Amino acid sequence: EREHATKLIDYLLMRGKLTGSVTDLITYRAPANTSWESGASALEHALKLESDVTNSIREVIKTCESSFNDYHLVDYLSGEFLDEQYKGQRDLAGKASTLKKMMDKHAALGEFIFDKKLLGLNI
Repeated sequence: EREHATKLIDYLLMRGKLTGSVTDLITYRAPANTSWESGASALEHALKLESDVTNSIREVIKTCESSFNDYHLVDYLSGEFLDEQYKGQRDLAGKASTLKKMMDKHAALGEFIFDKKLLGLNI
């Protein structure tokens, strides 16, 4: 999401809307979860977070359309962000599904094999 933040800052600079300090825009929240019981639960949590980000972007788009008629920003968010978000969600959903199936068939060994494949290692 750091890349998204950089893109938004670049956009604000291009539009001449960033007149104050960038640090005023940044708020940091500590993650709710720092450990998971399995790789599958970690992937499901990542998918939920990605979905939340996508929904937040969609809300910003709605606000831009309805309140500000800022269709340039709508186009920018749709093209630069939503496509990437949907691809990320699809990737995470596929990985979560594959891992669940491997764990159902092979238990901990399935998670181990999935982990090694994810790292690009042949076993």
